[in-house]
Amino acid sequence: MVRTRVASNGTMVVQVRGHVSEAATVQLRRALLHALLRVRAGRLVVDLRHAGWVDPLGVGAVVAGCQVASDRSVSVVVHRPTHGVARRLEAAGLPEKALLRR
Repeated sequence: MVRTRVASNGTMVVQVRGHVSEAATVQLRRALLHALLRVRAGRLVVDLRHAGWVDPLGVGAVVAGCQVASDRSVSVVVHRPTHGVARRLEAAGLPEKALLRR
């Protein structure tokens, strides 16, 4: 399940719960694009602390979203991914500075 909300400071938060398979990847991609292209948030947090396994398409969606954010000068943080997901995100090209592991 993917949920979005805007925090009181204007940060757009995309929260992921459960395993990210093909269907959830579509929701995740839509949420990221909505945050970046429609809402035009100045900061984006992808909260993965309650996410389980993330399939390769989901990893690609997060990395692509972060690249779009960077192109639009939007600060992005991927919050608390599991160790395995963090390794796959880094291998797919997500900058280390975008990961908040605690």
